[in-house]
Amino acid sequence: METNHSPKKNHHTQTKFEKLRSALDQEVYKKWEEEQIFLRTKLIEQDDLSWNLKDRTLKYVAGVDLSFSKTDKELACSYLAVLSYPDLKVVYKDHEIVKLDAPYIPGFLAFREVPHLIKLIDRLRNTKPEFLPQVILVDGNGIFHQNGFGLASHLGVLANIPTIGCGKTVFFVDGLSSDKVHQLCGQNLHKGGDSVNLVGKSGRIWGAALRSTDSSTDPVIVSVGHRISLDTALELVKLCCKFRVPEPVRVADIESRVLVKDSIKKGIVGKASNKMIFEKDHHENDHDEQNKHIDSDGWTTVQKK
Repeated sequence: METNHSPKKNHHTQTKFEKLRSALDQEVYKKWEEEQIFLRTKLIEQDDLSWNLKDRTLKYVAGVDLSFSKTDKELACSYLAVLSYPDLKVVYKDHEIVKLDAPYIPGFLAFREVPHLIKLIDRLRNTKPEFLPQVILVDGNGIFHQNGFGLASHLGVLANIPTIGCGKTVFFVDGLSSDKVHQLCGQNLHKGGDSVNLVGKSGRIWGAALRSTDSSTDPVIVSVGHRISLDTALELVKLCCKFRVPEPVRVADIESRVLVKDSIKKGIVGKASNKMIFEKDHHENDHDEQNKHIDSDGWTTVQKK
């Protein structure tokens, strides 16, 4: 009687990360990877500013965010709010209901969201350039990212505006896990304004965890986006916090949530952005004026042909 000594098959169970990445068209993945690597060469991680916090030359700060529909995962509201500084009053706001036609792949979130945010920034440049922000606070991470180039960094390089990452979630980077950061916060953040640097196994400082106020126990994860140092970013975020989340991002977050919820009731179809935005072409006008209608209340409705 023969015995089958053939080796057992290795049934590897794909992680959620691997499933998402394997589902992406490999040609698209290659382009995204190449573009991210190229843009990362443009990244500036120190102060390259037209203002400082001591001589009152900072006049306008902005916050950007995308909020998603709970019933349609591809429907979202992109939002830009510009606030005067230091009084933090809204002086300009804009939004668009959009269709997220690019897939969500860990490490490449910017390719899904940045095209819609750039569109709002370019519209501001063209219509109200006097309110162009001198720094943008982004609901997402900057260099604290598995590829060292998160949403805030990607947006900053393309827009050529200083950006700060203001994250709420910790992803595993260079040995910095959510549990590790939670432990650091418990040991170091005792009152509003306290912060602790997030140092990876490599010794690199990836960002800082900030306790915004005495009453807020969950930290904001502050990281360099583009053209600003961590020290300056951290100082500005502290000055912009009335609550846990810095005010420019808080405004964008709250209002975009309301708008995307209302869009479902109004039956508004989001506008898709089917092209990848590269540094060389991000200022091209991709508005389809014949297919877009601006309602009297500021909503953008895309009319199907």
